Amino acid sequence: MASNFQAILSQLHDRHVDFVIVGGVAAALHGGSRVTFDLDLVPSLAEASWQAAVDLLWSLGAQPRIPESLDRIRDVEQVRRWQRDKGMLALNFRTPDGSTEVDLLVSESEQFTALRERAVKVVIDQRTFFVASINDLIAMKRKAGRPQDLLDIAQLQDIQKRLHEPGL
Repeated sequence: MASNFQAILSQLHDRHVDFVIVGGVAAALHGGSRVTFDLDLVPSLAEASWQAAVDLLWSLGAQPRIPESLDRIRDVEQVRRWQRDKGMLALNFRTPDGSTEVDLLVSESEQFTALRERAVKVVIDQRTFFVASINDLIAMKRKAGRPQDLLDIAQLQDIQKRLHEPGL
């Protein structure tokens, strides 16, 4: 996992942000080998947690790709309106130099509690993180349907088979 991702995850954890790691980083934490260049998270839309996540990313210099003010992006009800009225799937943050990209997959936030209940707990640097289950990752990747997602599905299914083999 890229060290800047690890630093961001640690800072989110330390600020009590509720999230589940998904996407390529989650696949890698399950044993996948594809390199990813962004950090995908399903955030809780509980107001304090959401605002802490946005404030942290903003403080790190990451800006949203949409031209909106910090106040509007911190407003959970505004984000829900963007989801409902404009079909927003994710709020993408990127550092000015383009080296770090974080996608907050708000389209999955309605299922946050169930996703977190099924998640695997992974300890990194003495912090416990929730990583989407392989089944949930496969479902999300099927839904996205991009070529890299189809490759990830095959790899995740292989990992799943190895985990269920007798003697392991």
